[in-house]
This record gives sequence, C-alpha cells and structure tokens, in this order.
Amino acid sequence: MSDAANEARLLLERRYLDGRSVLFPDLARDWGTLRETAKRLAGLGDSLTIVADGTARRRGRPILNLGALHTAARGRASAQAAYLADTARAAALDLLGDSGGATAIAERRLRTRER
Repeated sequence: MSDAANEARLLLERRYLDGRSVLFPDLARDWGTLRETAKRLAGLGDSLTIVADGTARRRGRPILNLGALHTAARGRASAQAAYLADTARAAALDLLGDSGGATAIAERRLRTRER
C-alpha cells in the first residue's frame, strides 16, 4: 500500500468509521512492521554510494527524501479517499439493484479522469 493509499485509508476511517481501523489486527501489525522496515532500508540505501570499484562509501546527503514523499502522499490522499469512497458507493448501489446509480458514479469518475 502506497503512502497515499495509507493516508486515504486513515482519512476514510476517521470520516466514516469513528477512527476504527479497517485492517485486521494481524494485518495492521504486519503493515506497520513493513513500513518501518522500508523506512530503515531507504535510510541505509541513502547513506551509501557504490563507487567505481564496487565498494560502498558514506554519502553526505540523502538521495531519497522520505519527508517529501510523505508530504506528497498526504496531498494525494484526499483524491484517493474520494476514489475509494466512490468505489464503495458504486458497489453498494449495484448490490442494492440500483445499477443506474452505480453507472452514474462510474460515468462521473470517467469524465473527471478525462480532464
């Protein structure tokens, strides 16, 4: 799950589920572990540069700016949350037999995407 998808999930949980997680506890734990491991690996990779002879040496500034990535993800989160909410609405309408309502949501999303 990308940072934007994670931020979108958190936004939807706050908005519609009173902050309750939609992830099962073991999945939430695994997701947290995966995120922390990825951050550590990114930090290790940023601190090393492979030089011509194949050895690694320390580098002064990071190549990958995790702070900037998180900021960009937060910027995309509301759009992704809207997309996820629309997908859920369309599925619910379809299950309730309102195929016209589901189709209207799909058409609106397609028109928005064309812009």
